[in-house]
Amino acid sequence: MSLSQRESVEEYKDLASRKSDLERTELQKEKTGVFSGCYAQNPANGEAIPIWVADYVLGSYGTGAIMAVPAHDTRDYEFATKYDIPICWVVKPDDDDFSDSGKAYEGEGSILNSSSSTSGLDINGLHSKVAASKVIEWADTTGNGKKRYFSLLGC
Repeated sequence: MSLSQRESVEEYKDLASRKSDLERTELQKEKTGVFSGCYAQNPANGEAIPIWVADYVLGSYGTGAIMAVPAHDTRDYEFATKYDIPICWVVKPDDDDFSDSGKAYEGEGSILNSSSSTSGLDINGLHSKVAASKVIEWADTTGNGKKRYFSLLGC
């Protein structure tokens, strides 16, 4: 990360830290962020993923870090569109023809754009529920993730 990029990130973090969690997660508010100048490597396909710092990601929810999938999450889609971040569609609705409708598709369907000879993961054509299980199995087997069980009792 360059010095100027580091300064931009620090300035942005300072501004974002002054907002409440409610202000940061309000669905109708404009999402803001800054590119960190750094990249992570997607273990499933080896591609470089730009790392952004954004105000709609909460440290108190989950890990406070996300692997955004802008084609399939409304908030991530709005953020990616605003900052011209590439959007890769990976779920095609079963009952619809595939096109960019100008909004995220958050439902189930058939998987596309999800094959890598490097990692050995190929879930193209599978239904999203089946594909999710295969990705979990692949991540657990390759050491790129760990399968976890949890209970919804008491929620």
